[in-house]
Amino acid sequence: MYSSIYKNIIFPFYETILMRRKTIAYLDELEKNQWLSIEALEGIQWQKLLKLLNHAYDNVPYYRRRFNEAGLTINEIKNPSDFAKIPFLTKDDIRANKDDLIAKNYKNSKMFDSTTGGSTGTPLRFKLDHNNYEWRQAAIKRVYGWSGYSDGEKTVFIWGAGVHKGSLKKKWKHDLDETLKRHKIYNTFYFSEETMPRYANEINRFKPGFIIAYTSPLYNFARYVKDKAINIWTPKAIIVGAEKLFPAQRGVIKEVFRAPVFETYGCREVTSIAGECEMHNGMHINMENIYLEIVKDSCCARSGEDGEIVVTDLTNYAMPFIRYKNEDIGALSEEKCSCGRSLKLLKNVQGRILDTIRTADGRSIPGEFFIYWFMNFDEIKRFQVVQDSIDRLVIKIAPSKEISAERIDLLRSIIFKIMGDKISIDFEFVDEIPLTESGKYRVVVSKVQPELVASKI
Repeated sequence: MYSSIYKNIIFPFYETILMRRKTIAYLDELEKNQWLSIEALEGIQWQKLLKLLNHAYDNVPYYRRRFNEAGLTINEIKNPSDFAKIPFLTKDDIRANKDDLIAKNYKNSKMFDSTTGGSTGTPLRFKLDHNNYEWRQAAIKRVYGWSGYSDGEKTVFIWGAGVHKGSLKKKWKHDLDETLKRHKIYNTFYFSEETMPRYANEINRFKPGFIIAYTSPLYNFARYVKDKAINIWTPKAIIVGAEKLFPAQRGVIKEVFRAPVFETYGCREVTSIAGECEMHNGMHINMENIYLEIVKDSCCARSGEDGEIVVTDLTNYAMPFIRYKNEDIGALSEEKCSCGRSLKLLKNVQGRILDTIRTADGRSIPGEFFIYWFMNFDEIKRFQVVQDSIDRLVIKIAPSKEISAERIDLLRSIIFKIMGDKISIDFEFVDEIPLTESGKYRVVVSKVQPELVASKI
């Protein structure tokens, strides 16, 4: 009952009448569009892309300069092959050209400041306009809705940076907003084995319809609940994001909570990119907001082939991100989902380029390999694999109990079997593995630049 009141009365009154935002109208549009044919969706996407390109050339100094340097004119861009001639945008480009990336016709407008990059230690700062913010919120709501989620449902968030910063007035407004939404937020920075029993009790009392979480903290919580044989509340569904969800993690989370798990994918720079529907056959791409490419060796990758993810935000006119390399690896699918939605499918997201281990012969070992094997060692509470050179790994282990030398030798032999015995492996025992600034947990940290090995992917 309350969920219906919030969704149909409270939220529309606040969002549309008080704040004068178009979020609900955009969500309605997205909900209708997903059932259109792929040709119709591609047409909508292409027209938005051309409009953005014209705006960028006319108003953004950085893009006018880059297009001219590449010998491109907007009129020459008539198909995806032409669009692919535009140079990539990288994090270093953004840091070096921040002012020139802001549209001249937006510089006197109110814009939102945003930041990402906590996992690398070098923040990336950028700006969003109001219209982009509303499209972003609509896209997130559509993706969450595929799990059955609805505004006003009791929801537990196990999320990063959950501590509100600002004035008392802003904190009061924030807390009131979360109360009306019926959200309970657990900050990942405070998520430990000391706090997990309390959180389990609170979840059982709160009885949430949904849990929305960073993947690793929820997985660690699920393992704790399983190990301690705690009877935990079963929500309608679980939505995970911000970190790669590996099959082994999905299996444990689904087993413990006895609920379907929905993976979502996005990055703060362009927000929600894709998410799973009820068929769990890959992740549908938010095509009306995002133009997504998979690139290998600077060329378009084949369907099903892993490559670098390149995204264009179709709705941020204040600071356009065109052909932006977000440093993730993924693959597209040729399949059409049996759910009936025509939105293209992102078949797989392996994770960050810099979060895979590289071998001297050019191979990349995804974090899934380490999760798959390490989860079988109940002596290990947390671990992190750090590659500081092409021939050396440092494996940090936070033990749950004493681990024998024989077990460490077994781990070493497993890694040698995959990576070869020429690599040096050092084990370090620590009390805890620190989170990133945004509250994420990195299983793998590679300090080896992709260019140092034979193949990037």
